Amino acid sequence: AQLVEILIGGDDELKPSSNSFVTWFSPGVPFEATDFDFASKGLGSGATAEEEKRLLDQSYLFSTLVDFAPDASGLLNLDQQQTIYRSAQNRMSHMYGEILKLARVADEELTPEQQAKLENWRSKLQTTKTVKDLVTDEEKQITEDSPTVKEYNKYMAASMAARTNYNSKRIMAEVATGVEGKQAVVDWKYNGTMYRDAAHAALQTWIANGYKNEVEQLRAAIDAVTGRSMRLWVDRLKKNLADSEISGLLPGSTFYPATVAPSNFVASSGWTKYGLTSSHLTESLRDKSTSWEAGGGFNMGLWRASADAKKTDSTHDENKSLSSFEISFELAQVAIIRPWFYPEFFQNRGWDLQAGHGWTFSELPSDGARPPNGLLIGYPTMIIFARNIRIKSGELVQILSTYAKSLEAGGSVGYGPFSVKGKYARSESGRDFDSKEQGETLEVPGIQAIAHIVQLIPKSPNLHPDLKPENLV
Repeated sequence: AQLVEILIGGDDELKPSSNSFVTWFSPGVPFEATDFDFASKGLGSGATAEEEKRLLDQSYLFSTLVDFAPDASGLLNLDQQQTIYRSAQNRMSHMYGEILKLARVADEELTPEQQAKLENWRSKLQTTKTVKDLVTDEEKQITEDSPTVKEYNKYMAASMAARTNYNSKRIMAEVATGVEGKQAVVDWKYNGTMYRDAAHAALQTWIANGYKNEVEQLRAAIDAVTGRSMRLWVDRLKKNLADSEISGLLPGSTFYPATVAPSNFVASSGWTKYGLTSSHLTESLRDKSTSWEAGGGFNMGLWRASADAKKTDSTHDENKSLSSFEISFELAQVAIIRPWFYPEFFQNRGWDLQAGHGWTFSELPSDGARPPNGLLIGYPTMIIFARNIRIKSGELVQILSTYAKSLEAGGSVGYGPFSVKGKYARSESGRDFDSKEQGETLEVPGIQAIAHIVQLIPKSPNLHPDLKPENLV
């Protein structure tokens, strides 16, 4: 609950988002620092075929990890929603492609002047480049963000990091208790204004140097024009999606690339330190851990990460009560960048999906309710990483150690959103990783992806009342 407050919460100074929720991994997905070379170096930069294959494989694995249609059926919280990531969820790219393919749209012919404006605006947001397919050896054009949009994304990520730091300091002071909590209270007392000003300054820097207003005004202008003639726009979106598809190294594998901003986040200074003890679990935050629909408690207990992992001893208790508990770690909130995806499409009211015109799915993308229902209720915009995880609890160390030892080879185990024993998501050596026990302290190595932040889309489709379904094409 405290992490949800830090990631998407807010106060009167920095308003929280009402259209986001957190999706937790269960448990976290481990990475090595070199797993993000594809983001910092870029595809096509490999000096050798072997290096290029490694970058391509990294891009495939990360892009697949963030390519999912969120499932809100298990939302967990009354005002700051949470749910659990399920690897079997539909691919976001597939549902987006189906929606574009089957959408019936308004089609008012644009003048040559309007078409020229559209092309000019689009050229400022997206560019195309020619790349060679590593598998088929054929050249193809792919769409990517323009330099302007790349700057937009970079400063957006910096603004989000400053906001996360502000929320972290605020929450740590609010829940502080006892002698160990005094430092957090004093820090907030003297530096709270500085953290707030830093968040506001990061936003202003995004506006001044990151083209925030310009990019968003361009997107709004495109939306206003294409709302009258969506056919050309949708054709362009479908082409961008098709051109972006890349062949993976596995036979028959294709994917739509995603990357991160900032690309060098592993080595950046944008990691926020966070910690809590069992005494910090105040009544107000306990209330935020209740189920959205049923009102029951939610257990972030022991999980096995891999479906094929087997235990030699099948008994364990997911509801162990701990008399004492301390945890500390660092967080980085990293933006997910997908040049082929255009979420503004869902803001537009000039399109519809109709059962008699190819739409055969049982649900529409989103009913816009809270919690929402549908096939594409939102899309992951940020991925949350943790590192330097230290857990101090003699009871928990013993529980995890006993449980991990009873797993057969290949198994993995975690507590809450953290993985403490398992395999790296990708490593040339294919090596396992394991936490280290230091008395009552458990030290977890490396970097882990522990959550996504999902942005909800509005009711979709939501045809404008002035448009008639029979007049769409």
